[in-house]
Amino acid sequence: MPRFAERRALAWLLSFLVCAVLVGVCIRWLDRPLSGWVHRTTYGNPLVIRLSQIPDPLFVLAWPGLLLAGGVSLWRHRFDGAWASLALCSGSVALVEFIKNGLKVIAGRTWPETWINNNPSFIRDGAFGFHWFAGWDRAYASFPSGHLSVMLACASVLWLRHPRLRWLYLLAIVLTAIGQLGANYHWLSDVIAGAFLGAATGCFTVWLARRQARA
Repeated sequence: MPRFAERRALAWLLSFLVCAVLVGVCIRWLDRPLSGWVHRTTYGNPLVIRLSQIPDPLFVLAWPGLLLAGGVSLWRHRFDGAWASLALCSGSVALVEFIKNGLKVIAGRTWPETWINNNPSFIRDGAFGFHWFAGWDRAYASFPSGHLSVMLACASVLWLRHPRLRWLYLLAIVLTAIGQLGANYHWLSDVIAGAFLGAATGCFTVWLARRQARA
């Protein structure tokens, strides 16, 4: 078991390093040309905007879902089945919201487009960069993508607990990423970082639940 735990920790470390390299490559070479191309082609497309909004209900339902599933599980004196999945999904989403908000504050990254508080943007002003600890102002809160964080936080829990529908979770993830990029709401590096953060949070949530069940 210790060796398995070590291998798993190493796998996550390598995954983090790969993610960091991809994010760095995107920031240096891909983010700006992709954003410019999106602005000229798919920006403002109603279908693309709808795709970007797929995870929206998760932001609203996380805490109610956690309270409901937790209450029912306590009443039943059992933590399994659909109620456990709902609790874990909701808890994972709530946790990743807290983490990604903190990262947004720290990173203070400008957005591709101007869309909130007259924010400076790449398309309008040529603004591109990180302004450390400026993310208290939503005008500097692009990194990481909250929508991808939330989507992966939920989908990774379901991926591990209900594998038969993995095709559906993957489809939702891909469509959300297409929407966020196609609407020019986020840089490619934001999307990659948000997806990794969400997946890591979801996997941690499931691991913690399984560990508690074995205790």
